[in-house]
Amino acid sequence: MFNIIAAIQFFALNVIRFPNSWKDTLPAMLIGMLGIFIVIGVIILFTYALNKATASKKDDE
Repeated sequence: MFNIIAAIQFFALNVIRFPNSWKDTLPAMLIGMLGIFIVIGVIILFTYALNKATASKKDDE
């Protein structure tokens, strides 16, 4: 319980001490999140392409 209170107090003191720090860190976080989504999208597309390329063809008779 003490750890939670200490963490909240530490966060609150840093927000009070550096109120404009989010202006510097938010763009970096957005670029990082965009990079994560792009990498996930590339992995999904690559997996889809491999599935299409290596799928066995069914004989319809």
